[in-house]
Amino acid sequence: MPSEERLHPVSILFSFGRSLKAFALPGLVGLVIAVRQPGPNVDAWMMLFLIPAAAIAVVRYLSFRLRYEGEELVIRSGVIFRNERHIPYARIQNLDAVQNVFHRLLRVIEVRIQTGAGAEPEATISVLPAAALDEMRRRVFAREATPQPVPRVEERVLLQMSPGELLLHGFLVNRGMVVIGALYGILWQVGISDRMFGPLAGNAVAENGRVRDLIEAVLRGGGVSAGQIAIAVGAVAVFLIVVRIVSMGWAVVRLYGFRLTQVAEDLRIEYGLFTRFTATVPLRRVQAVTVSEGPLYRLFERVSVRVETAGGRTGQDGTANAREWLAPLLRRDRLEPLIAEVMRAQKTRSAWTPVHPGAFRRLVKRRLLLAVLVTAVTAFAIGWRGLLVGVVAIPWSVLAARRYASHLGWTASGSVVAFTSGWLWRSTTFARMSRIQAVTLRESPFDRRAGMARVRVDTAGAHERSHRIDIPYLERDTAADLQLRLAAQAADTQFHW
Repeated sequence: MPSEERLHPVSILFSFGRSLKAFALPGLVGLVIAVRQPGPNVDAWMMLFLIPAAAIAVVRYLSFRLRYEGEELVIRSGVIFRNERHIPYARIQNLDAVQNVFHRLLRVIEVRIQTGAGAEPEATISVLPAAALDEMRRRVFAREATPQPVPRVEERVLLQMSPGELLLHGFLVNRGMVVIGALYGILWQVGISDRMFGPLAGNAVAENGRVRDLIEAVLRGGGVSAGQIAIAVGAVAVFLIVVRIVSMGWAVVRLYGFRLTQVAEDLRIEYGLFTRFTATVPLRRVQAVTVSEGPLYRLFERVSVRVETAGGRTGQDGTANAREWLAPLLRRDRLEPLIAEVMRAQKTRSAWTPVHPGAFRRLVKRRLLLAVLVTAVTAFAIGWRGLLVGVVAIPWSVLAARRYASHLGWTASGSVVAFTSGWLWRSTTFARMSRIQAVTLRESPFDRRAGMARVRVDTAGAHERSHRIDIPYLERDTAADLQLRLAAQAADTQFHW
């Protein structure tokens, strides 16, 4: 009988710590009430509820067993209500690992097993010795139930982001507003925001603020001094600079030490300063790769690359992002070799095939209608000056429709099908023919009137927020031929998880 493995003894502390975290907010509320209204010691009574949590942590440690069978992983837990879970190795898509500061100090790791069967991990194992992850990877992906001598496999570094690249990534993605919003929420909760921002915005501490004075002057139609304009412009400029700086700091903390390596047939992704994320992506289980770029990305000749796997749809504690980030920032001249390596294709891109010439006509009609409606509403609200909105919106609608239509393209050659879209913010998705789950041809009433159709390709790793291969504005015959060709080629390919 294969030997059984147990959790690391410190798993008791981590399990109890999660219970403490759940009681943190009620405990804080009880403390505030006790200070303002002296009476019975509320905190002392609340501490009694932690006794069952400690007992549960001990029982969970004692009852947990992990066993490697010939073709499956068996996880057993529970005393009164026993739970035995059998997870076939062939169904396991990914093994993710999370290490926060305490995990790293104690040299343990939390492992999450993904099968692609749902939005949550199939199993979460907290916690194991750090060395147990490599052993689990070998046994699961090699499907070996008993330890065998493992030859040393060379680790090949595909991407290692320097601090400069991390700072550039933070500057380009501009996530500073999220961090600033969270910090402002904390300051507002503790009552410090009024003192800090009152003189600027105006509130209970300062009835009149510079921002409020400027807004009221504009709304009343009164004169605005050059000094007020200069202060407003300077404040906006300083704010935008601070947002970018905060975003750069966020990127360094979040993606510190980002490494993409290849070990045998697996991709290993590691990053994080305080909480370290580690993800394993078997190359044979890659479903699709998406390349994204914005205006600033093109200025710096950079792109970002994400990979989709069947088990990559959860967002718990960022592990999905750990696996999806194939390259947060990559030089454009290194893109083709990386895509070819991951997709296992000699050639991932041929000449792009444009969509139907009538795509621009259909796009511009919708955009012009929206521009006219916005102009009419604005003119009704503020008078004839609102017509100036149309002077900008209508030409912009025509330009945007023209550029968007010209950047739509697709290709299906060799073992890869690809779709590109977007003008200012572009996205290109590559999918393996062997990973196609379904090919759908769709026709709306407007499509039938224009003699067009769209073809949608679904893979196991696609989700609603991803850039899917959904090719619109195809000539009807072209769409039918493409749908039949992709379906036939996918049907002729033996599918392996």
